Amino acid sequence: MINNTGNNSDSNSGINTDVSVDLPGLDLDVDLNLGRRRPDPAPPAPPARPTTMREVLLSLVNERVQVTTPMDVITGTLIAVRNDYIVVIENSGAQVLIRIDKIELVSEL
Repeated sequence: MINNTGNNSDSNSGINTDVSVDLPGLDLDVDLNLGRRRPDPAPPAPPARPTTMREVLLSLVNERVQVTTPMDVITGTLIAVRNDYIVVIENSGAQVLIRIDKIELVSEL
């Protein structure tokens, strides 16, 4: 025996149909919700923009950079950002420690 309880609709959900099937040894109840879309998920929030020199430097770890200080321009791979200094490996393999408060400009290469 099949029972269709009819179309129930409300302004929020589209068409709802409840169907029951009763057979010897088998009971099946189905509630169909037709015409209702799930809302699209919200797009991911854009990443926050860095606001301090340290945050900019943290976003450049393992990248090739050029760091300008009052004394020199250092080019190499930024490998670490510590509390008050960074570590850059130059192409020659030399390790250079640069105080963050002495950095005038940093750019990704």
